[in-house]
Amino acid sequence: MKTRKKLNQQGFMLVETLITTVFIVSIVVLLYTNLLPLIGEYDRYKNYDSVEATYLAHWTRRLVLDGLSDAAFDQASSLGYLDITDGSYFTSDYYRNLYNNLKSTASITRVYLTPYQTTSLKEIKGTFPRDFEEYITYLPTYSNNTSKTVATGYYRVIIEYCGIDNVSDCDADHRYGTIEVRR
Repeated sequence: MKTRKKLNQQGFMLVETLITTVFIVSIVVLLYTNLLPLIGEYDRYKNYDSVEATYLAHWTRRLVLDGLSDAAFDQASSLGYLDITDGSYFTSDYYRNLYNNLKSTASITRVYLTPYQTTSLKEIKGTFPRDFEEYITYLPTYSNNTSKTVATGYYRVIIEYCGIDNVSDCDADHRYGTIEVRR
């Protein structure tokens, strides 16, 4: 019987381990570089346009539609926005009281009436606090929808509210929402 020589295969295990390690490390690096920015974006935008914010914006919109004068809408379209936070633009005490009750109950800190297309609002710099300007930057311009303009009666209500119960501690926990208003 012939005896076969056994080949020396001691290095094969090392090469196989190295290839597997490089493959696993490249998958981990690929996941890390693609997943980490997504987590950062989530942390940044988790306070924008939540269900709660849309709900509060809806009730603010109802009060804006019923209680604001035509002059307020005209002023919002000419300036690019109108700060209605203080409630002075409401035409009657009834709507002003409802609005102030909603503000205090929901911890709403700012309310703006803007044209539907936010292009002119995005051009205004330095007027708003930094976190609110970041939200405005986050908003799309809505400029592709040419049927929804001020001439056709479309506006937006943008609200800022405190996501915690104590409004005095709200510096780092503002949340934002927007909804369209059709007059």
